[in-house]
Amino acid sequence: MTLSRIAIVNCGALIALMLTAALLIRGGQGPFHVIETAATPTVEVAGLPSPSVPAATLELADLDRLALTSLALLLLTSLAVLVALLGVIGSENLAAKGRRVIEVMLGAPPRWLVRAARQLWWRRLLISAAAGGLACAGAIAWLVRSAPPGTAFRPPAAWAPLLALSIIVLLVYVTGVAPVRRLYHPGRSLLREADQRQYTDPRPQQFNRVLLVTSQLAIAVMILASSGLMIVSAGRLPSDSPRAEPAPPHAGAGQTVVGQLAVQSGAFSDPAARGGLYQSALAALRDAPGVAAESLATPGAWMGRGPSVIAINHCGPCSAGGLPNPIHRTRVRVHAVMPGFFANRGMRILAGHGFDLPGDAELKYGRPVVINESYAQAHFIDPVGRALMLSGGTEEVWYDVVGVVSDTPRGGLGDSGSRYAVYYSAIEHPPAEIEFVATVNVPESAGLDDSLRVVRGALDAAPEGGSMGITDFRRASDDLARVWGTAGWMGRGTQAAGAVAALLVLAGVMSTLRAHIRARFRELGIRAALGAPPRSLRRMVLRETLRIGVAGTGLGLWAATSVIAFLSPRAVAIFDAPLFLLIAGLFIGGAILVGLPGARLAATAHPRTVMRAG
Repeated sequence: MTLSRIAIVNCGALIALMLTAALLIRGGQGPFHVIETAATPTVEVAGLPSPSVPAATLELADLDRLALTSLALLLLTSLAVLVALLGVIGSENLAAKGRRVIEVMLGAPPRWLVRAARQLWWRRLLISAAAGGLACAGAIAWLVRSAPPGTAFRPPAAWAPLLALSIIVLLVYVTGVAPVRRLYHPGRSLLREADQRQYTDPRPQQFNRVLLVTSQLAIAVMILASSGLMIVSAGRLPSDSPRAEPAPPHAGAGQTVVGQLAVQSGAFSDPAARGGLYQSALAALRDAPGVAAESLATPGAWMGRGPSVIAINHCGPCSAGGLPNPIHRTRVRVHAVMPGFFANRGMRILAGHGFDLPGDAELKYGRPVVINESYAQAHFIDPVGRALMLSGGTEEVWYDVVGVVSDTPRGGLGDSGSRYAVYYSAIEHPPAEIEFVATVNVPESAGLDDSLRVVRGALDAAPEGGSMGITDFRRASDDLARVWGTAGWMGRGTQAAGAVAALLVLAGVMSTLRAHIRARFRELGIRAALGAPPRSLRRMVLRETLRIGVAGTGLGLWAATSVIAFLSPRAVAIFDAPLFLLIAGLFIGGAILVGLPGARLAATAHPRTVMRAG
């Protein structure tokens, strides 16, 4: 491919990337990005203080961080393509520099040459803008079509695309047209320009080229590794079933759905009556043919999502730094759950009991709670029988820890919140609305209306079941795709951009390395004339390309871990050995393959031929 075509391709890719990044920016008030999503609601729970951090806050904060990571990767991808474009423009200007100097010395009008350069880049920009605009439109259409359920886009800021295009036009003019103008600067002698031909390549120029190639490789590696980490982290988490363990035998194959039960009658505004209604609804769902009710709890509890409060717990003999630390204060997620929640969610009781306490159980405060394993290990010694209190009420209300259960699967939106969870009985603390998860014996491909009719019929058969309305009825897989699939969705988008950038960067690296090796042909020819064996010359060139590949790849992988650590949510891992080994092998091997032709020519050609080739 000629330099002219490479320049058009790079310019088109740069326009597409910068337009895509610009379309993710939203002006005015609110977040800077245009992506928005549904979030887990927070409901009032009788007898518990209002949460200080709603569930939606945690999930939307992680969405902000994912969007920031994607935007940063797109901008870095644009920077990588820009560096490649500048390298192509520099190579083109270097190749045409001598011809332009001779043309001016022979009497060619300077204005004519400047106008020709301006017209050339104007045509290239028009072609690149058309191709880049189409590519950007296709990328946005793909993002919209493949977005997780509940995800939408708001109108972007109008100024951002215009600013991006203006920046590109300015950069192209400065790098493509301005060098032609500088040839005719009054203080610059054309004869001196024509005489600036050296027999060896200056060390500063060699260093600058090596630094350029290493930077290009590092940016490309960082983009692909960062987006790959987002995809890999999302892929490790459950995506096809809301259960932590396989379904019980009675559930069978079917469609797993989620919805909220809301009391419509004012007679059940009393918490005790509402708790009894929830209990009868759960029994009706479990007894109904064709329905396997898995759980009833506050929204998001089945996924480990929920609001957060500050909890204070008694730890007894705990210490910190050798000093007694009997009172711990930390942030925890709170869930109100109905009987059978832990068993149907596949959560094991690790110590103590669930809410079905034996008759001889003695409670100091008479209010039982169950905590998860992470909370027990971090803030308790022998947690069963200890006490904790939720901060936020008008008076101190303590609860008895009666059991410890295993953790729910971690990851996805909202994972950056607390790892600790406290479960309360929804019969004693009935929420204003309760969320149910059920498997209905209808084909997975069936419409939601079929499942809704089955669930509605089961509720109507319960005492006072007709007073409960069903809202926000949806597939459980949609919630999983929203919570756990958003990172993978954004990662795939940035990885596609990173793959394009990597190809363009490799093309730019190839041309830059080729120019770097050709610039050293005079030096290599002199070495050959002085008796250097061909094998040593070949090894010298390959060693240099290997060092560039290793340095660029290493810097890129290190930068990827830094970007993910500082920008992405906690659910995205900062390291994955197979991914890093694959990327390192591809880029280091690619750098060696790029250097092979130049190494072969430098080692096999006659010294005079090599020197003339430079």
